[in-house]
Amino acid sequence: MSTIDDARGAAALEAAVGGPAIGDAVALRREGGETIAACAECGHVLGPADRDPKLGAVVREASIAKLSPLNAVGMTERLVARHFHCPECALLLAVNVQQKGDPIMLEWRLDGGSGGAGAEG
Repeated sequence: MSTIDDARGAAALEAAVGGPAIGDAVALRREGGETIAACAECGHVLGPADRDPKLGAVVREASIAKLSPLNAVGMTERLVARHFHCPECALLLAVNVQQKGDPIMLEWRLDGGSGGAGAEG
């Protein structure tokens, strides 16, 4: 896909959900004076933009062996693949591999100082 096609796709997505996309799965928009994170496919509100949108997603856990047959010889008893989906349309938002029982890995939040996306520290 060309950068022109990318730009057209991004503009269409922004028009459809009312705000700029953050990656392929999450878009930001203003609603009631607040910036929210929403599904980039259907616009379902995942929560306020100042918290990781995975906290508003449906979580499905699976064996890491389902990701690749090579993982079957790995630490399948200790690790789990967490798939985060939009509760409305089931768009895959993220996949994390973590130890079983660990809390959800928070990966991003908005930086209030600059208004850009930043990594959770």
